[in-house]
Amino acid sequence: MFRNGENINLKKMPVKNIILLMFSLGIFFIPFNSWSGISFMGEFYRDSCIIFFIFSFFFIITSGSLKIPLSNLIFQLLIVFIFWCLFSFMFNINNALDYKFKQTTGIVRFIRQYGSLIIASAFIPLTFYNVLKKFDLNFLLKLIRKTILASLVIVLIYSIIEVLIVKFNMIFLKKSLLNLFDFFPFTEAKIDLRLKRISSVSFEPPALGTYLLSISAWMFSYVLTETKKWKYLPTIAVLFLAYISGSRAAFFIVLVQFIVAIYLFVIKTVSVKTVYRILIIAFFSFTFVAIIYNKQISSLIEKELASFKIDNSKHSLSNKSRFGIQQAMFRVFVQNPISGVGYGLQAFESSRMYPVWAKKDNWEFRLKYLNQNDKRFPPGYNLYIRILSETGVVGFLIFSLFLLHIFLWCFNNLKSKNETIVFIIFISMIGFSLNWLKMDSFRIYFFWLCLAMIWLLDANKHAHEK
Repeated sequence: MFRNGENINLKKMPVKNIILLMFSLGIFFIPFNSWSGISFMGEFYRDSCIIFFIFSFFFIITSGSLKIPLSNLIFQLLIVFIFWCLFSFMFNINNALDYKFKQTTGIVRFIRQYGSLIIASAFIPLTFYNVLKKFDLNFLLKLIRKTILASLVIVLIYSIIEVLIVKFNMIFLKKSLLNLFDFFPFTEAKIDLRLKRISSVSFEPPALGTYLLSISAWMFSYVLTETKKWKYLPTIAVLFLAYISGSRAAFFIVLVQFIVAIYLFVIKTVSVKTVYRILIIAFFSFTFVAIIYNKQISSLIEKELASFKIDNSKHSLSNKSRFGIQQAMFRVFVQNPISGVGYGLQAFESSRMYPVWAKKDNWEFRLKYLNQNDKRFPPGYNLYIRILSETGVVGFLIFSLFLLHIFLWCFNNLKSKNETIVFIIFISMIGFSLNWLKMDSFRIYFFWLCLAMIWLLDANKHAHEK
């Protein structure tokens, strides 16, 4: 975008390039959220990237170039869902007036949560859409991918140093190397010597895991488009980081994405007969290995399955909290099946329904989730159950149709001329859909980036047809 050696002068730079610069910086800084953040930004307080996206949106508005994909069916379903979230609150406003939990009233909670929904599902994707509309798609693909790769390199360097410290007890590296990251924007160098989990430049291991499953398809796509030998390194880096992060769900999701990516790559480059041969060879090879190493494999599987039990010593607290909160939210849905209890309000009801087995000997409920002095609301740990409990069957069906149309669009466009971008979107959407089984936030920036790319591809297609 700029010549080597040139200084960036915002006053002389065209608005179009300023918008792209802010957008690129936002993409780069998505994983960097281990800093203390900006308190008044609510649940976005740690997200450094949104600062740059706000600037992008500001320049788009001031240039008078804001476009909205009103004719796109997926966009229409998204708008219907946003409005239904508002209606679900209106249907339950009498209850909301009586709610009070963690020093917060139901009305205040709804305003904050609905505001966050508008920012995540409208402001962010429309910003992305309007940035993308100004440039050639192939140029954008290369730019975004290079930006993500540059960011991943820093994430990887930090993680390697972190592994050496927490796994191999090289504590001296904390002061000599890791603390240098304190000088990096939006980053506070820290380690977890107690649980020995890896979070890199993110504030916790699950956040790192979400970032990795969000960028995996972008890194896998290098194998499709590049001819140089290094094209495999980004994929290896993502798989390595997902494994060492300690986030069980994230590693599983990245593995699923990787398997689907291999399948798509094989059917694209190899004949059907060869695919069948590969599958047969893989099946017999797996069977052969399973017979020889059956004890080791069964032991590993048992160990992983045991980690999801509530009496597992290492993960019992997190499992009890997660499953207990999910069960309570489902109970809220059962009692309010049509319109739910109102968007953002499930915690007021589910806090009364946490099962005894989840709260027993669990400091997380005592000190965090049920502690009235801690103003942070408990997470829902599952977006689908959260939508059921807060917006009822109606909201859940609208959101399900929204996701279904996204996947239908992917299937219909996998063999289009923009197959690399569609490949990225499809693999990413698989990851996001699985990830929402363990988290309840819409604050997934790469999901909205993929959605904006769908809107753009459809807009370009319709413009070409006309």
